[in-house]
Amino acid sequence: MLYAQLLFALQALVVSAKTVTYDWSVDWVSVSPDGFTRPAIGINGAWPCPTITIDIGDRVIVNLKNNLGNETTSIHWHGIFQTGSAQMDGPAMVNQCPIPPGSSFKYDFEINQPGTYWYHSHVGSQYIDGLRGPIIVHDPAAPYAGKYDDEIVMTISDWYHTQAPYLIEYFESPLNENLHGGSEPVPNATLINHAQNVQFKVKPNKTYLVRVINVGVFSAQWVNFDDHDMDVVEVDGVYTQSHRVSQLFLTAAQRYTVLLKTKSTTKTNYAITVSMDLSMFDPGVTPSTLMNNVTGYLVYDDQKPLPESDDFDYDDALDDTKFIPYDSQPALGPVTHPINLVMAFNPNDANQNRATFNNVTYVAPKVPTLYTAMSAPADLVNNPLIYGVNSNPFVLPMNAIVEITLINTDTGPHPFHLHSHQFQVIARGPPGPDENGNPLLPTHVRVPAAPMRRDTILVYAGSYIVLRFKADNPGVTLFHCHIEWHVEAGLVVTFIEAPTELQALKLNIPEDHKHACQARNISMVGNAAGNSVDWLDLTGAPSQPALDNWGALTYTPPDSDILGQAANKMLKSRVARLLGKKSIFSLKFW
Repeated sequence: MLYAQLLFALQALVVSAKTVTYDWSVDWVSVSPDGFTRPAIGINGAWPCPTITIDIGDRVIVNLKNNLGNETTSIHWHGIFQTGSAQMDGPAMVNQCPIPPGSSFKYDFEINQPGTYWYHSHVGSQYIDGLRGPIIVHDPAAPYAGKYDDEIVMTISDWYHTQAPYLIEYFESPLNENLHGGSEPVPNATLINHAQNVQFKVKPNKTYLVRVINVGVFSAQWVNFDDHDMDVVEVDGVYTQSHRVSQLFLTAAQRYTVLLKTKSTTKTNYAITVSMDLSMFDPGVTPSTLMNNVTGYLVYDDQKPLPESDDFDYDDALDDTKFIPYDSQPALGPVTHPINLVMAFNPNDANQNRATFNNVTYVAPKVPTLYTAMSAPADLVNNPLIYGVNSNPFVLPMNAIVEITLINTDTGPHPFHLHSHQFQVIARGPPGPDENGNPLLPTHVRVPAAPMRRDTILVYAGSYIVLRFKADNPGVTLFHCHIEWHVEAGLVVTFIEAPTELQALKLNIPEDHKHACQARNISMVGNAAGNSVDWLDLTGAPSQPALDNWGALTYTPPDSDILGQAANKMLKSRVARLLGKKSIFSLKFW
């Protein structure tokens, strides 16, 4: 009977699969989601960016035109495996070249995964400036199909008033290291659906499927629906056995799908509260003007008043390891490729605060890593040396069972994301460090019978995580912290997955992908240094990040006058003379 049902579902999928095409112009728009007006990156002149809504098995085509004028761009389809389409994953200088201003670029891939995902720019922390949106993949065979009346998509995010280029250069500047120990810029506000005071109209005695997505760049968020419990049914695209919770806790990039039952009457409206995890911010750099809470509303009757947000007790964090996948997939094993990663933050020789894995900080190579893997001689494609030390490369053979043990020596928590896979969470230590100030280590790990799977997981300060996945998706796979400041600081690992099988796929690289590389004078052949003659000669491979202090002089941390108004005024005057009437925002070119 089960086999017949599965066969019917597969046949229905084949019949219903379709091609969904989007024509997108990526451009600057003026926005004011929290009362402060600033430029943001929108699509087709609008912001927030549109939601992609498709059915499982559909083919998605996005014809993108970069009309920003002053910045390159790219888009990563967060959580989508890109099986057989690694060239469409999106990270610039990893799976593609950055898309120059004025250029067109085609993304073309199938989505055979159900659930809740999102897209965002993957170049220069650009998604800080708004290039991000939901991806909803409907599945008629979902375990919760037929159990709800309507659907709500809710994004939550932190928001900055200063544009990303200035913030990045401030964060990575020696000035920041000297004055604040390399502290990350703190957001200005929290948003729901990229706005405030958002109202969701609901009806009594109904069940709503609510998809919550943290599209922020730094802060984890608590989500509370006043006087409404939720049944979690999906986590990061993985169906789970229904589990009731009173609130949600989402790090940057995480998603939860819940069933929410409404009240039986319309006599009261209810508040939705989203609140930043302030413990992620370094002491002394949080501005007094921070709008760390935002309120939305479940509106039963729009003629009745909107309530004040109730106070609620925060859980330490929602323990996502207790969620059991609906399919109860057992733990992968035996482990064939253990990988130990120790992460830390330390200033480099230029006194920039850099993040490291095993004392290596990620710096992008001269040739996108996927193109190196595709063009390398067959006898060298599995040699990690050709991908450059600072790509932090690990070569994984086909079908390897990989176990990542990550030790966090930092004083803050970090959300880690794996491209192209959902990993099993084998173990996660409690917040550390131990009584001697050392990070907790995984000892006597008990492997769960059916470990939780997702694609983004929080590792606590001074603690560890143990993750497993099967290397069955040939391509180039990033593993990185999803706090964008830490991506910029180099907290990235590159998995070159089944490179021999990748070459056998003979991926089609569209002409507009090649033109993007040509326009930026980026080679598509060669090792990390661009050498295609002696593949083991890495002379000239990038090893240090750029050092540029003008952003540090332009951006003054909130509640601080340490940089001096005179220096700031002098620089802006100089910029104005250089650009005439142009905006100072147009200075930055990636």
